Amino acid sequence: MSDSNKLVRGTFLLTIATFITKLLGMLYLIPFYSIMGGEENLALYGYAYTPYTIMLSIAAAGVPGAVSKYISKYNALGAYATSQKLYRSSLIVMMASGLIAFLALFIAAPFIAELQMLAAGDGAHRWSTDDITRIIRVVSVAVIVVPFMATWRGIFQGFESFGPTSVSAVIEQAIRIIFLLGGAFLVLNVWGGTVQTANEIAVFAAFVGVLGSMATLLYFWRKRKNHIDEMIASDNTEYDFSYREMYSEIIRYGIPFIIVSISIPLTLFIDQLTHNNGLALGGVPEEYHDAWFGMLNLTTHKLVMIPTAFASAFAITVLPFITKNYQKGNMEGVHQQIRMMVLMLLFFVIPAALGMMILSAPLYTSFYEFNAMGIKILLFYAPVSIAISLFTITCSVVQGIDKQNLTLYVVLAMLAIKAAINIPLIIQFGTVGAVMGTGIALSIGALINFLIIKRYGRFHFRPLVKPLIQIVVYSLAMLLVVELIYYAFIFNMEVEQKINSIIIMAVAVPAGGFVYMLLSFKSGLADEILGSRADKIRKRLKVL
Repeated sequence: MSDSNKLVRGTFLLTIATFITKLLGMLYLIPFYSIMGGEENLALYGYAYTPYTIMLSIAAAGVPGAVSKYISKYNALGAYATSQKLYRSSLIVMMASGLIAFLALFIAAPFIAELQMLAAGDGAHRWSTDDITRIIRVVSVAVIVVPFMATWRGIFQGFESFGPTSVSAVIEQAIRIIFLLGGAFLVLNVWGGTVQTANEIAVFAAFVGVLGSMATLLYFWRKRKNHIDEMIASDNTEYDFSYREMYSEIIRYGIPFIIVSISIPLTLFIDQLTHNNGLALGGVPEEYHDAWFGMLNLTTHKLVMIPTAFASAFAITVLPFITKNYQKGNMEGVHQQIRMMVLMLLFFVIPAALGMMILSAPLYTSFYEFNAMGIKILLFYAPVSIAISLFTITCSVVQGIDKQNLTLYVVLAMLAIKAAINIPLIIQFGTVGAVMGTGIALSIGALINFLIIKRYGRFHFRPLVKPLIQIVVYSLAMLLVVELIYYAFIFNMEVEQKINSIIIMAVAVPAGGFVYMLLSFKSGLADEILGSRADKIRKRLKVL
């Protein structure tokens, strides 16, 4: 199978898996929202998850991505024994790292909680320092095993095997959601427990889900171990690196991975530390602070992460292939893969983001309940998904062309911009200002990454112009159809009713998607971006 076909296949598998995972992660909020009783009760969940995500990235130390890149690099040189030496030791290192990170987060929980309370300002608050401390300590247990599991996935990806990652991610999410919903429901409706306890059960579900993921990876490892052993036996190279040499290279690869992996969580953490204080300075009554924060960092964020799921999948798959071609000096292959990934990403993300904008009211109401502020936040957050996606994929490309050291400066610049403009924007525009700050910072970060790719990857952007114009034009045509359908409905029914919003979504989304796909396939744009897979889709859906 050619690299292009492997890339498309790997991207397809991970995209489907990531999309299913994100969709499940969005759908579970419908019953969870109902069980917990609204955004204010969900704020505690958000207070725990952001520091957990940051610590998780630090614990992994960029090793899963670095291992994937390292294995891909030395497999391309036929040094399979070197790859084996690394992946065996990396799993042990990651288990130790997880234990150390767990202890660090457990001990630091009171300080993080106190920092959150200081950032929230004076006055009465829904959640106390002790409440936030307890829930952070509960979720910290998952930090023990997640780095090990993520590195195991990175090993598979380095061998260009994306199925195990895809399947294990879906199983992890499914188990997590079943435990989360079941536990929260039992605590509040059967055992008569508190919202605090229900939130703690919900975050502990992360640990349970990871155990399911590891069992899945073990199954795949047993199936594929013979093939990997054959590759190692065929190693005729004389590479013999010491652990010090290997981990020096891993650290060199890993630090940029850490920085990139925590970049989005750190933007959320900046929001967490500045949101309530910014609202207070802007004169917003305190009773709205936690509810609006829940909308910003949980309810709308979950919806926006659906289109960005494509970026996550593409970033994982493109790295090993770009690394391999770059190491071989095949710049034509590198350019082809960059072009394919950027266009494929925008082919899906642009129409999804625009569709979420126009349907923000029925979308938010369908999943939660009608809330004017939640809908307003989603309206502004939807286009930011394009910036998040481009930042993610360009960081991966920069690392693929061996300029990972520059990603450190890009991320630091992005975070500095976010921190500098966040409170002024929140004071001026309320919670929407935090969304604007994220969009501006990530857009600047993506632009800098593109300049790095142009200079060091010798990539020319002119071939992207025509297909990009087509994507935008077809997306606007789709938007027109969706808008006509939407307004036809709202003249005859109230969007405030959940059932009406679901009906609008059920009609408008398929209609808009059909128009976009029809234009893309008839014009040949889909063939240019999706390659041979477009013909397979066309044969199954004969209308295209």
